[in-house]
Amino acid sequence: MRGGLWTGTGCQVYNDQRHYAPLYLPDGVVEQDPQTWLTALIELTQGAVQFARVESDQIEAVSITAQRSSVIPVDSGGIALSNCMMWQDRRGQDICDRLTPYAATIYQKCGARPTTVFLGPKISWFQEKRPDIYRRAAKFVAIPDLLIAFITGRFVTDTTYASRSLLMNLRSLTWDEELLRLLNIDKAKLSEIVAPGSIVGNSCASFRTLTELKSGTPVISAGGDQQCAALGAGTLEEGRIQINTGTGSFVIASSDSLRLHPDMAVTCGCSAIPGKFVLEASILTTAAIYRWFKQEFYRKDGYEEINHDAGSSPIGANGLVLLPHFQGRGSPDWNSRSGGTFFNLNLGTTRGDMARAILEGIAAEIAENIEILDKLIERTCEITAAGGLTKASIFNQIQADMYGRNVNLGINSEASLFGAWISAAVGVGLYPDYKSAKEASTHGEITPVVAPIFANTAKYQELRGLQVALYKALCTVG
Repeated sequence: MRGGLWTGTGCQVYNDQRHYAPLYLPDGVVEQDPQTWLTALIELTQGAVQFARVESDQIEAVSITAQRSSVIPVDSGGIALSNCMMWQDRRGQDICDRLTPYAATIYQKCGARPTTVFLGPKISWFQEKRPDIYRRAAKFVAIPDLLIAFITGRFVTDTTYASRSLLMNLRSLTWDEELLRLLNIDKAKLSEIVAPGSIVGNSCASFRTLTELKSGTPVISAGGDQQCAALGAGTLEEGRIQINTGTGSFVIASSDSLRLHPDMAVTCGCSAIPGKFVLEASILTTAAIYRWFKQEFYRKDGYEEINHDAGSSPIGANGLVLLPHFQGRGSPDWNSRSGGTFFNLNLGTTRGDMARAILEGIAAEIAENIEILDKLIERTCEITAAGGLTKASIFNQIQADMYGRNVNLGINSEASLFGAWISAAVGVGLYPDYKSAKEASTHGEITPVVAPIFANTAKYQELRGLQVALYKALCTVG
């Protein structure tokens, strides 16, 4: 969890973070203790307040962005009744299977197909498997909703999160009665929907006691982390694509209108800019795979060693191919039963080959989804990448080569935080619109660009063909 302080002109003057990881358990269970985030929120706010005090300044507003599709049942006081069911959790698969006959209806209403990633099937799972918790819960909230309620005492969620629930109608931006019936969810257990960038409340006295943040400080729901990442990277106009590589990777294109894919291959959701939409493809595990690989094969070494070894392996990783489906496959076909696969291992395979195969497998999956977005948007003009994996120069080159296009790395590697600042700057009236806030905060910096090596692009076309064939063959066997 990250926190920072930004000036009114978009300069970051303070940054801090807390590290944690969810529990990956058998049978697709992924959980986390919600107190983790509340403790981190308190500590990060305390640090920011103390920094501002030293600078003889004070915090004028708090902007919240977070991951979007994890769910926590809470009582009327905002106290969690169980661990958070994380977005990667797959316990709702049976519910999604039952919804398959209604998939087209659901997609037409909310822009997403029934999958275990989204909030609705998770809430339905509680209703069916933990009815005691379902009855006791006043609300089922996403992580940002929990944080906002903790600061302000108010239960709200903005449209960027609600559009990841399978429960909100994208046209009316309200909870949809038919979708609620299909998933057997009581609307009263859901938070009030607001626009992203809204001031959703003010910090309360109890939060001041914990953090020393002055009571009455405005709190803004900036929008989901991926929408904020797209905003921070400048993905404001239709046709621009943002790739954000965190635990999973998300490929987002801005759209001025609601666009639905004829085969439901990509999700359409609400942008962090009210009135706009995002078309989104999801690769469920990316940096999480690299982190797993480090823990299992490089326990005493850092990522520098892994990246060095990956660079020592040739293009194609000496024939090794990875399907990066460690928690199932996301876009375009959302196959939760697909598993992570290293193909063509032999006694000559090195750790470096495995590291490179991981990076190439991730980039190949992203490339497949970029091509789908290209056809849906009909014009894409620029690719920007941000997130943890972009700190590895070898991955950035692999991306440019795999896509056959320039990859802009963006000025700020923490695009989600930057986007949350932009949302807040407009929300509190510092700037009249998102474009002017973005332009005022670049301070003349030049965007780094990684250009493709087209000879490598041709080789990667062959690799992508092999990866697709391998996936199809495994699906046939399964």
